[in-house]
Amino acid sequence: MKEKIIVVFSIPKLNEEFDIEIPLGISANELIYGLNRGLNLGIRLNDPSDCYLRSENPVALLRGDTTLEEYKLHQGSKIIYSRG
Repeated sequence: MKEKIIVVFSIPKLNEEFDIEIPLGISANELIYGLNRGLNLGIRLNDPSDCYLRSENPVALLRGDTTLEEYKLHQGSKIIYSRG
């Protein structure tokens, strides 16, 4: 079974934070697609300048085919969606 972690997902514009469980074996693009579809974030997936998320602990720009494990995300990492 693939390893999963629980991270904090933050939307500062709405002043919302909640925990989500995600598998480490998926790519940043797969995470972005899933969150965009599930939460109706409005990310333009065909626009590379809009198709990213930020993380804290570790600090990273999540995008592309790099897996979340390669970004060294771990329990308690924070993923942030902020635009404009």
